[in-house]
Amino acid sequence: MRSRLQSGWLALALAAVVAVAQESSPPLTLTLEDAIEQALAHNRDLVRGALDVQRNRLAVEQAREATRNLQVTPLGSAGAGEDREQWRAGVGVSAVGNYGTRVGVAATANQIAVDGAPTRRRAEIQTTIEQPLLRDFGPLVQQEPVVLANEALLAARRVWERDRSALVVQVVELFETLIYLRHQVTCDEEFSERMSGLRQLAAARAEQGKSSRTDVLRMEWQEGEAQLRLETGRAQLAIRFQELANVLGLPLTTSFTLVPPPLLDLTTGETDEALAVALAERPDYAQALQDVETSSRQERLARRRLLPNLRLAATQTTYGEGPEWSDATRLDQEDWFVGLTADMNLNLRGTRLDVARAGVDVAVREHVAEIVRNRLAVEVHAALAEYRRSRAALALAARNRELAADRAELARTLFTAGRAPADMVSDAETDSSSAMLRELAARREAAVAAYRLLHVLGTLVPAPKELLRPTSQGTES
Repeated sequence: MRSRLQSGWLALALAAVVAVAQESSPPLTLTLEDAIEQALAHNRDLVRGALDVQRNRLAVEQAREATRNLQVTPLGSAGAGEDREQWRAGVGVSAVGNYGTRVGVAATANQIAVDGAPTRRRAEIQTTIEQPLLRDFGPLVQQEPVVLANEALLAARRVWERDRSALVVQVVELFETLIYLRHQVTCDEEFSERMSGLRQLAAARAEQGKSSRTDVLRMEWQEGEAQLRLETGRAQLAIRFQELANVLGLPLTTSFTLVPPPLLDLTTGETDEALAVALAERPDYAQALQDVETSSRQERLARRRLLPNLRLAATQTTYGEGPEWSDATRLDQEDWFVGLTADMNLNLRGTRLDVARAGVDVAVREHVAEIVRNRLAVEVHAALAEYRRSRAALALAARNRELAADRAELARTLFTAGRAPADMVSDAETDSSSAMLRELAARREAAVAAYRLLHVLGTLVPAPKELLRPTSQGTES
């Protein structure tokens, strides 16, 4: 029991030391550019996405290796019977080309020993060539696994690029929200102090009969509301700081000192021009076009399966044989063979249904691409409208804040001089504080709207050019 208590006190002491060390560590000064760079390099979701891309790259290499089908095979056998012994040893190499041509070379040595007869030895080099015709001829069929793996890699990269762009918007939202909350806390602290002073002055005047108890209670209520907002803002600030640390891939206990960024000012053109930029720069639209090309290729493959499966095979063997190995290694004899095989199911109904289904899939993919295009048009229009609205709202909020501040200053002067009631100055102070917060909120919305517009256009984090348009990986032979 005593040892457990000692262990508990030791754990509490260690926790206290860690907490003190964390509190004493200096905060990390962070600009918006630094935060974006940190998130793009260390965000845990992005790291997982990068690993998924790497996995697809390995799948491409695996598909290439499987399609080439390079095999190096040892050849050997040995056996013995009642009156004979036989063994065979050698090696064979084979590979498949882009057009389906399989070339194989095998070198073997054979020996057969029979009781009462001379030992027979044979050495040979055999070359085999197999060429598919019609149905399986050409890169369209033979390279399909590689093409599919490449397309899966491109799709993963496009998703990852859009995730990177969306992450930048998330960082900007958190960054601007934290700056807003920090200003809100400061504003509520200052408002609470001013209301406390005005409440004390109103209480003193109430004792002199120059103010009513209702005015004092009203100011006490407004001061309490400010304190409530202050505590709520501080709690939200702590939570948002942890969210920012998590997004940046840093420990949740990291503290920050944020440097307010300048407001991003964009030159916006017409909606059609912006849509043209989005269609050229968005990887997800390129993926929709890639899906159309993939379905068209799958339709061509389905039509290929209507053709007979013909294969041409040729074998050439150079060998030597005799009672001695010197006879066998002369390789002075030759043999060859050429043959043609055919394989076809005369019932082609299932294959024709595959062709029909592939044609429908092409129409579906083309329709999906049109849906994506229309969705992009809506997103671009909405993002442009939101950006313009937020900039106009910011200008109005700044003007209203100046007017509310002038009104509050005048009300304080009149109240101090005894020429204005307490409710006038308390309402003016409340309106001034609210106007200041509305301007800060409008600035946050304008900042985020600018980055969101760039994200919608696809230019916030530009994707590599090879991801922006589908590239043909397989060709019709």
